Amino acid sequence: MNNYLEAPYPTLAGHLIFDSKIEPVEDWTKEHAFPCVVVYTDYDKDQWTKSGRTYADRTITLTLELLVVQRGSGNGVAGDPYKLECPATDSEVETTLDILEAQVFRSLSASNEAADAFNYLGVSYVNTVSRRGASIEGGLRLAARQITLEMKTVRETYTTIPKEIEAFLAKLETANDYKDRVKDFRKVLLSGANETPVETVTHLLGYSLATAARLGAPEKGFILPPDIKYILSGGEP
Repeated sequence: MNNYLEAPYPTLAGHLIFDSKIEPVEDWTKEHAFPCVVVYTDYDKDQWTKSGRTYADRTITLTLELLVVQRGSGNGVAGDPYKLECPATDSEVETTLDILEAQVFRSLSASNEAADAFNYLGVSYVNTVSRRGASIEGGLRLAARQITLEMKTVRETYTTIPKEIEAFLAKLETANDYKDRVKDFRKVLLSGANETPVETVTHLLGYSLATAARLGAPEKGFILPPDIKYILSGGEP
């Protein structure tokens, strides 16, 4: 949504897209209000893979907070010389939030590496809810909106990184603010790459070593012989 911190930006928020926490930005002034977006993961809901739940859906919930903020007068705490305030909303601000929301959804389905990776990981939407962000005493509504995306997501162990994710990581390596993290992302994605097929299934199903052994899992990996003949259900080889 921030185009790797390079113009042109796909939304009114420009480069002001934050992960979980709004960081200080030097060019915020007290006289102007700015749109920004904060993205965080609310929960990742997976099913216990035993007892026939192996193919149950895994869902993840992303929350996007769309805000119009301005710099406050400061709170007097050393090392934290500013604070952000969310002004009361009006028709003009609501129009800004409407446009920003539309641009956010458009950016999630754009033709680029980041959107491809997002849509690979998020298989489909289960629920999408947009609500006003907050109100203060007396019912005065603030310039904020909250979008909740509940999506079905993949549950996989990778031996190679899928091309959609690899293309995104390669692009991410070109952005100074993110490139140092890419090697850690790759390491996590490929953490199970050296497992045997038996080990992969054992881990995915949550079996202990004793349970896997009782089910016939070999103690060591094995290589199938080259002369195996596979027969289709109709009897044809």
